[in-house]
Formats: sequence, C-alpha cells, structure tokens
Amino acid sequence: MKRLAEQTAWDELLDGLATAVIWIDSQQKVGYMNIAAAELLQVSTKRIVGVPWNVLLPGLVDDLTSFGEQRLTIHEYQVQLPDLQRLRISCTFSNYEHNGQDGWLVELFNTERHHRIVEEDERWHQYEAGNLLVKTLAHEVKNPLAGIYGATQLLQKRFQQDTKALSFLDVIAREVQRLKNLVDSMLGPRQGAQKELHNIHEVIRHVLSVTKPEFPPNVQLMLDYDPSIPEILMDFEAMIQALMNLVKNAMQAMEKHGGLITIRTRVERKFTLGTQTFPLVAVVSIHDEGEGIPKEVFDSIFYPMVSSKKEGTGLGLPVAQNIVRQHGGLIVAESEPGHTVFHIYIPFDRGEA
Repeated sequence: MKRLAEQTAWDELLDGLATAVIWIDSQQKVGYMNIAAAELLQVSTKRIVGVPWNVLLPGLVDDLTSFGEQRLTIHEYQVQLPDLQRLRISCTFSNYEHNGQDGWLVELFNTERHHRIVEEDERWHQYEAGNLLVKTLAHEVKNPLAGIYGATQLLQKRFQQDTKALSFLDVIAREVQRLKNLVDSMLGPRQGAQKELHNIHEVIRHVLSVTKPEFPPNVQLMLDYDPSIPEILMDFEAMIQALMNLVKNAMQAMEKHGGLITIRTRVERKFTLGTQTFPLVAVVSIHDEGEGIPKEVFDSIFYPMVSSKKEGTGLGLPVAQNIVRQHGGLIVAESEPGHTVFHIYIPFDRGEA
C-alpha cells in the first residue's frame, strides 16, 4: 500500500514537469506518459499506454536493448503530429526502473522553437535587404515611366487626326500603364494606411467568397478555426490581398491532381518574430496537397520576379510578405510534394517585447 502511494506521488510529480517524459516497459511498450509529453505529441495518455513505443516515434531506434546500460541521445529527430505538422525534437533514452519493473525513460525536448527563431531571424534580414533593393529599383523605374507617359499624352494630342500614329501611341500608353502597375505592386501596399480592429476570420470569409467560385471541381476546402482569437489591428483591404494571394497559390498548385486546402487559425504564446518576443501571436496556416515548391527556387520565393509557375509574375508572395511585415508579422513556408504550408504570423500587440 505504501509503495502504491509512493508511486502515485511520483507519477503526480512527473505530471507536473514541463519536460516531456515517457517510460517504456521491458516489452518495449509505453507504460507511462506525463502530461507534457501528451501535449507535445498530441496524443491521449490513456489511449497510448500499452502501445508499442515506436508507433509514437517511428524509425528512431530499432531495438532499445542495443545500447545496453548507456544513455543515448538523438538530436534533430522529426516527428509528424496528428494535425500533419512536423516537429523537431531531441530524445534521450536511459535505463529506468518504474514500479519495480525494468524499462527505459525517454526525455523529449522540443527544439523546433530554437530552429524557427534562427531561421526566421535569417529570413527577416534577407527579406529586409531584398525589399530595400526592390523598392529602390522600383522608385528609379517610376521616374522615367512618368516622363514617357507624359510625352505620349502630348503626342496623342498633336496627332489626333493621324489614326495610324494614334494606334501606336495607344500601345505605348497602355504598356507604360501596365509597367506602372507592375512597379506599384513591387512597392507593396500603400504606406500609412488606417488600421482598425478586425476579426481574422472575417478576412478569410471575404477571401473565400471571392476565390471559392474559382476552385476546380477536384479541389476541396476544410476550415479549422480557433474561434477564441481576438480582433487584430489591421488594414482590412491589404490583409485581404495578402491572404487572397496565398489561397490562389494553393488552389493553382492543385489544379492538375486535386486535393484538400486546409485553412487553420491558432494562437501562439510567447512567440518570437525577428528580435522581438510577443505575448500573443495569431497564426493563419494555409495547407495544400499540391506538387510543392521546387527546391531550386524555395529560398527565393519571397523575392520579386521569382516564380515556379510559367505564367506567374513572381509578385504575389512578395506583396503578401510585405503586407504582413507592415503589420509586424512574417510569412514562413515549408514545402515538399503533397505538403505545402504557408504560416502567417501576426502579433496582437506590437508594443513592448
């Protein structure tokens, strides 16, 4: 009786830990899992007890008896969660007796946050440098375009009676206007736009009301919302444009083979963007099952004029990134064939870090 009480107290102590802990029995089945591990791997403790441990962590170690009494640590292991997200963790195995039975104690450490902070900081600085270059070039191009357009208008007035000359001048005027629109797109949304509190789900609803009729018959949509997300200070029209670009990209990626587009909203706490840590960040994830982004262009997809589509202008993603950046956020992508996700991170509070 005393031993049972001690074991219960010990289990309660492990459940209070922030470190994820799993105990595997001598039959190499899950004998115990604390709450932190269940939350990390998104599983139920009751359902997983008695299940072979490698169902949880497939391909990690073939046989736990192979490393004997030594402690084994494996870094950079990637596990796929039930919601299809991937997580990088470090796992430490050590021999451990539990409730009078030999087994192994597994400690799991989530390293995804560390990797994400490093990667996003690098992307942040790359994007800032690229964006500055593009805006400088765009401003330089706008000046001669304005001069060409003004001269064209003067010539149109002078040659009003010359039909053939007017037709050529009209072509010049249209092409100059097209280039001006292209440059404006490269510069991104208007600066100093009035931001107001809006529900992110209203933005998504508006985007879907426009894009849903364009969905091919073989493309389906699933919405996975967190209804508790508070309102965000945003430029409503600009945010519609950013989300519309991403949804259209997902739709076009599956035109040939079809599949499911999933739009998921969540809230992350204590989230780092660049050099700032925000108490709360809204996350909008757009997942598609298309062919994926080619590796040779993946690192450059947020730069203007870079596109994996033959008919693409290469402006959709840079414009979307610029809009989200003006809201203090960031767009992060991950892609492989059959699994492409764009995560949009938008802080609720742009105040103190």
